[in-house]
Amino acid sequence: MMTESDSTAYTRMIGRIEREKELVERLTELLREELEFIADQDVESLEESMPEKYRVLQDIAENRQEMGTLDGNPQPQCADRIRLLQQELVMLWKKASGLNELSKSLVTGRLDEIENQLDIFFSGEKSGYNRQGKKSGGFPRAINTGA
Repeated sequence: MMTESDSTAYTRMIGRIEREKELVERLTELLREELEFIADQDVESLEESMPEKYRVLQDIAENRQEMGTLDGNPQPQCADRIRLLQQELVMLWKKASGLNELSKSLVTGRLDEIENQLDIFFSGEKSGYNRQGKKSGGFPRAINTGA
């Protein structure tokens, strides 16, 4: 038999799961925007969007800390609602994770591309030792312009 306090506890648990669902939906929206910023190479907007994304992630973590486990079995309607919400959450988290992985791979690819473009300028910077045992390499101190 479920007491009034158990019923209230399960109602609060459902509320917290619904809150997490809302937060993950918002996170998914932010990740979609992030992908658009990356595709448009809009670094400023990408940087400006990060604090809200971190805030949403922090809210999810705080919401989960408040959610505890409950003893006993919930009433059938509570159990069905909890199960349905958990299934929806799993799907939302999979979608958010996929968007996050895509975002990370795009950023990593872009950074590798930039590194390859800059490698031309830093290729002479590699240091080593010459036959006299002195350090060689580095940037030349004089630039020959041909004039």
